Amino acid sequence: MRLLSVAFSILLLVACSSQPTWDGMSESEIASWKEIGVNVEQVQTYVRAGMSQPQVKEFIDQNFTDPNQITAWAQAFTAVDARGWIDSGFDLSSATAWATKKFTHQEASAWKSADFDLDGAVDNRNKGLTPVK
Repeated sequence: MRLLSVAFSILLLVACSSQPTWDGMSESEIASWKEIGVNVEQVQTYVRAGMSQPQVKEFIDQNFTDPNQITAWAQAFTAVDARGWIDSGFDLSSATAWATKKFTHQEASAWKSADFDLDGAVDNRNKGLTPVK
């Protein structure tokens, strides 16, 4: 019985220690995260990704809800730009490819609507052409 009690105590200690906590944050930091509707598990995701509360708030203000989506898009785009790419029908991979070639989401959308892929859009833009509307 004593062995079972010790094993249970160790299990409880390990389980509790693996739970995310607000440790290391001031009351004002905790309040600012809670103010935007973020729980402690999500905060840990954002902090590990190097994001601050104001950055996360910008994404939430752009109707992002998934912490993994927020952290992924935040690596390459501002919240407003990310929303523009998504609303224009681009996923993160294609948005990054077009943005790397110096296209805005509006320009990329216009080229795609004119049935150009990225390489075709780059070639034609380099010739001084724009997509026909």
